[in-house]
Amino acid sequence: MKILMCTDGQPFAEEAIRFGGKFAHELDADVTVLFVRPKAAGGDSIHRTTARKKIDEWDLDIPGVGYLKRAKEILAEAGLASRLPEGETPVRHTFRKSAEGGVELHRIGRRTERVRLKLREGESAEEILTEAGQGQYDLILTGSRGHQGLASYFIGSTALRIAEFAPCSVLIAKNIRKGHNFLICTDGSRLAEKAELFGAQIAQALNTRVTILSVASADAEVKAVQEQVRRAEMILAQMGIQAKIKARVGRPSEVIIDEAKDHDIVVMGASGSSAVRRFFLGSVPLKVIEYGACPVLLVREKPPVKRRAARRGGG
Repeated sequence: MKILMCTDGQPFAEEAIRFGGKFAHELDADVTVLFVRPKAAGGDSIHRTTARKKIDEWDLDIPGVGYLKRAKEILAEAGLASRLPEGETPVRHTFRKSAEGGVELHRIGRRTERVRLKLREGESAEEILTEAGQGQYDLILTGSRGHQGLASYFIGSTALRIAEFAPCSVLIAKNIRKGHNFLICTDGSRLAEKAELFGAQIAQALNTRVTILSVASADAEVKAVQEQVRRAEMILAQMGIQAKIKARVGRPSEVIIDEAKDHDIVVMGASGSSAVRRFFLGSVPLKVIEYGACPVLLVREKPPVKRRAARRGGG
């Protein structure tokens, strides 16, 4: 699994990385930590700045380097990035331009580590989405301040834009709690089944409890909803997870938000990103992100990787 963790140095971003480190270690994931800095005035890009500095050391004043160093320290605490024993010679690399854009940094560490640190320049959401698409990540993890119901603030936030347009699954980590009781939502669709499996994989890594929820919009649909949660229960049982099941009646977004009060993470399927913003903002996942009180994992199918056609030889 490839995970893109985003940081801006704020405490909620560090908490998100700490949380992500727990399951990334158990899943043996490859992790990239990304910091996006605003474009410098006068076209003073990362590449020009690093070229003028002593780039074989980490005592730099480039915005974001300190945040990336701190992120790696947090991941080291989770066992993802090793700490060097006293007296061992560190491995140092210079800043180098990444093939996908931005600047990649290699901090002191072992050669076998699977944690990469990266700087990009520009508008945060756009650069995160660009990195996610070019890097073919399976999951983007981003922190959020956790405001609820502040539509004028939250709709314009980086977290919401990432959730809306990401080419892969997204974990919006807000109001992180010590427990990790998962609420996996299903509607019986193929995408919902993918969300069940993805959520169960992370829940299994965290060794936590799981509740499966399906919501009927009318009493006549209750039987079908009960079948959906029983089917999901059987799928998770095959993975060794004994899940609790719930079938409720009501408006899906309102029911899920209500149930989320007693859970620590909500897992949902999310359709492909929509160009029609007002339509997508009316969807259940986005309402749960905006008004829910805990982290939300939106599971999305990654677009197929485009392969170049093989050249045919002449003759």
